[in-house]
Amino acid sequence: MARSPLPPSARAPGRAEFLCLGLVLLAALALRLWLAERNSGLTMDSPLYVRMAEDLIAGHHGPSPAHHGYPMLVALASLVLPGRELPGRAVSLIASLALVAIVWAMARRRTSPLAALAPALLAALHPLLAAQGTALMTEPVFLALAVGGVSLLDAGRARAGGALLGAAWWVRPEAVLLAPCAVLLAAGNWRSRGIALVLAAAVALPYTLVLRYEQGYWSLTPKTALVRAPFADARGAEWRLADGTAFADSVGLGERLARDGGAILHAYPARLAQHARRVLEAWPWPLLLMSAACVRFAAGRGPWLAFLMLPIFYPLVSAPADLRFAQLALPALLVPLRVVATPLARGAAVVRGLAALALLAGVLLLWSGRPGRAALAFDDGPMDAMRGAGAWLERHTATDAVIMDRKSYVAFFAERRHVQLPDEPLDTLLEWARTSGATHLVVEEYVVRSLRPQLAPLLDANAIAGDPRVRLVFATRPAPGDGVAVLELVR
Repeated sequence: MARSPLPPSARAPGRAEFLCLGLVLLAALALRLWLAERNSGLTMDSPLYVRMAEDLIAGHHGPSPAHHGYPMLVALASLVLPGRELPGRAVSLIASLALVAIVWAMARRRTSPLAALAPALLAALHPLLAAQGTALMTEPVFLALAVGGVSLLDAGRARAGGALLGAAWWVRPEAVLLAPCAVLLAAGNWRSRGIALVLAAAVALPYTLVLRYEQGYWSLTPKTALVRAPFADARGAEWRLADGTAFADSVGLGERLARDGGAILHAYPARLAQHARRVLEAWPWPLLLMSAACVRFAAGRGPWLAFLMLPIFYPLVSAPADLRFAQLALPALLVPLRVVATPLARGAAVVRGLAALALLAGVLLLWSGRPGRAALAFDDGPMDAMRGAGAWLERHTATDAVIMDRKSYVAFFAERRHVQLPDEPLDTLLEWARTSGATHLVVEEYVVRSLRPQLAPLLDANAIAGDPRVRLVFATRPAPGDGVAVLELVR
């Protein structure tokens, strides 16, 4: 017999409930703004999203290696907010706060209003969700849309839920797996589930028109390059001149599967274990045991469990085993905790006190572990030094200057075009750089130390003093290991 959709709460939230939720949201906002003061909010992909947003505003089009949903929102925010970084960070902040409210709404539907605050508070204070909550990244928007869709499915609103899950596809490709899994796990008859899937597809598939316009051919996602054999190590992921697909994916999905399918399956068990460890770091085992107990013994099943499919899916593509991806599984683990939090409202004073202490212990556990360290050390490199190098280039180079660097931070700060720095012997790299059209070469001390030791001579002014191919034009080293050098390529 088909299950009936769970009806929404019969009683609308009262003033006291909204006040409590407001306090949780205020705590979430304060934590996110505090972290935003400590970091740039930029990762390696962030300049790409800003460039895509700027291209949308300018009417330019061309192949882009990422989905357009987040850049579209950044472009809209840019119409009212100044700068290149603030609009994207504001979009992520709004989405991150919305996620906290959605988690509360889902939990409240099945438990007391006070107990529903527990998973919402964990969503507000989780270090990964808080740090990413002001970053120029797609995860906060994806989570807000996807969890919002799941919440609507759980409330029996299949049409709206399916449409919102379809909108999540515009932001990240994981929605293609998440949407059908969430629909199958939701209560309701097969007719309502079918309608939800049809509406999800109706919202998601028009995105193919955007890709057709930009890429010049029909495609479901610009992320097909993620389907490939795993790299042997971190150095193996570095781009080399022999790799013709570094900038444009010239290999079709079918050919990729035929070529690398066996290697992907062979590496799957080990990669699955890596992703599982990241999830366990993002949600330590005491919290995991409580979440699992709720699902097993307290009727905690629901469409939010679809998020647990993502760590199972990621080993099939080249998504690294990173906390950034592990955080996308958190909704499946957060929502069930409403059952454990029930003593906050219904137990005796001692029981309520113990439940509150358990909640506090969970927050401390998260911040004392790897998620807390990742939130407090968010930046990938010395951002102040790279921002200074970018400001110098903006003042001293033409607008058509081309900056060659391993990552695009300095070029982004300079508002200049960036090209990828290949992993080649120094002489080969310099000869290629001089003939490629690049005008400047940027070398960071931390990159040399970790991935490109062959570039060390470029950080030594004496070593390159007699080299006719490059000329040192700017250098900064605010602290050991934070050095950045800018070299002009001489032709």
